[in-house]
Amino acid sequence: MKIATLMTLILMSFSAITGEKTMKHNIHEEIKLSPDAKIVKVLSNPSFKLVGLGFKKDQRLEKHQTPTPAILIVQSGSVDFKMAGATYELKAGDYFEIPVNIEHEVLGKEDSFLYLIK
Repeated sequence: MKIATLMTLILMSFSAITGEKTMKHNIHEEIKLSPDAKIVKVLSNPSFKLVGLGFKKDQRLEKHQTPTPAILIVQSGSVDFKMAGATYELKAGDYFEIPVNIEHEVLGKEDSFLYLIK
């Protein structure tokens, strides 16, 4: 399934559950990049959580773990995703399935916008 189709289905499900009429959103309007810090913003939260992330070049999301499975989707730009001693270069259109309780971090290689689904 293409990422755009997956995102559309997720947002449609959210709108149906919450009764929201607005189904179209834009990550560049929701998340304004800052030279001072990465941006993390919860975009929805019915039975799952959709989080938007914004990185300027060289900004880092420090090492951490997640207690729930997650999927990281790169909407634009590119990042290095580091986990278990390996580095994965993710670029626009790529997504990564993040397992539970495994330490990982993200480094912006350029200005980037990402989605995290938990």
